[in-house]
Amino acid sequence: MGILCKAVDTLLLVAFTVLLLYGPLIGAQLVLPETAFPEVLVRLKQRYAEEYQDYLMVEKPHFFVALVWLELILQWLLLVLNIYGILASRPWLNTTCLIYGASVITTMTALLGELRGSLEPWNL
Repeated sequence: MGILCKAVDTLLLVAFTVLLLYGPLIGAQLVLPETAFPEVLVRLKQRYAEEYQDYLMVEKPHFFVALVWLELILQWLLLVLNIYGILASRPWLNTTCLIYGASVITTMTALLGELRGSLEPWNL
């Protein structure tokens, strides 16, 4: 059982580290001026938006910008706490992971509802 917990902690550590980098480097471009970011990161975001036709990143609707702020303020801090909790084996790790998961589920519900509502009836 101990090796399974260590494997899950390692998987979570990798996922949290990737998400920790994504927020300030890519997500913040949606709410802050693009001139504050290196050209490479701006091109990466634009290429993603064009290649995958992500209209949320192009049009930046108000609810999406609010969700990005939520990600940058609350979820990013929870990622930092979770990474520290994994590395230091803190007893409160389960609680912060639960709070982070509830926040992600809430934002994903709003995003999936928007994406579902944007589909044309014949593409369902």
